[in-house]
Amino acid sequence: MPEELIYADRSDRAKLRVSGPQSAWFLDQILTQSFQDMALGEARDAALITVHGRMTGYLEAVRTAEGFLLHLEPDRGASVASTLERYVLSTQVDIDDITQEMGLVLVVGPSWREAASGAELAALQPTASLGVDAGYLWIRSAATASLLESIARSGGRVAGDNELEAIRISNGIARWGRDMDEKTFPQEAGVDERAVHYDKGCYLGQEAMAKIHFRGKVNRRLARLRAASPVTPGSEVTLDGTGIGKITSASEASALAMIRYSVTEGAKVTIGDVTAEVVG
Repeated sequence: MPEELIYADRSDRAKLRVSGPQSAWFLDQILTQSFQDMALGEARDAALITVHGRMTGYLEAVRTAEGFLLHLEPDRGASVASTLERYVLSTQVDIDDITQEMGLVLVVGPSWREAASGAELAALQPTASLGVDAGYLWIRSAATASLLESIARSGGRVAGDNELEAIRISNGIARWGRDMDEKTFPQEAGVDERAVHYDKGCYLGQEAMAKIHFRGKVNRRLARLRAASPVTPGSEVTLDGTGIGKITSASEASALAMIRYSVTEGAKVTIGDVTAEVVG
């Protein structure tokens, strides 16, 4: 975990504002997470799933005085917004695309909250996306450059995507478009503990989630691998000559792979001609 303060401009992420007197109730009916019991400033992850339980989008949300601010991978914004809008009907809720209106700065390190000192933020949002202390600073697009300069003056260091990916991968955190997609169940990617609420009322895909939860397992899972040398995403993972999955993310010799659920920690596997161990 980095002790120094590092940061990155993540303003290219898709951003939505969901507001109105029924916004929490509305999101509860559509997404896997519970929103009605969220406190002001609290952040949670959530998934949008089909009736069969497969994900069509993954997002992070923070509660504000006006409603909720959501952000997700750039290529998911339009489709998720379209799906949400389809269910509005007569509900008292407004959904706005604020991708251009708002900037988003990722700050990593134990003192990430202090990085926002003096800035007029729309929200201060903790994030579990790297598996370490980190948060997103929501700010008006016009003020983003000034915020970045302020963080740099305070001793923050710009982090590239490769460095951030290395942190995420080492902590076994799934990312949309890398380790999970439209074919993935939340339980396979290991995101259900922070993105699925099993005790709330009905929502889109709830029956499928309940069946998987009470059955106790899925057929595959996201695992951490430690290889003898660097590996690349897309490479096949084999055990005793039999294919058991593929590498989904990699940073040098550290990797994530979607493999058979029955393959346990400590198993010795092969990635091409590289040996590796399942470490999580």
